[in-house]
Amino acid sequence: MKLAALLLIATASLLLPQEILHATQPKVIHTVKAEYTKEALDAKLQGDVVLSAAVDVDGVPTDIKVTRGLGMGLDEKAVECVKQWRFSPGSSHGDPISVKVQIEVNFRLPSS
Repeated sequence: MKLAALLLIATASLLLPQEILHATQPKVIHTVKAEYTKEALDAKLQGDVVLSAAVDVDGVPTDIKVTRGLGMGLDEKAVECVKQWRFSPGSSHGDPISVKVQIEVNFRLPSS
């Protein structure tokens, strides 16, 4: 009898609603290509600038910071272009939320 009562209690606890995370990440819906600076072109500099940002509830990137830069003006160009990007915002339980993201902006020399 005691075993049956313990099984009933254990089974009932499994049926209690559990907190399930229903969060989604922001998705890019509009990008702008970063422009090269003359200095970086002349130096034939290629690579990636890594930025951190928050995507707000309207899908606008805010608080953009350079995490890993390339220099020669490309860091500033990367920030300028990402300010123009738009996202579908992240959400939690169907409600839009602000989410921190990491963004890579690629700089590749055009093929000649």
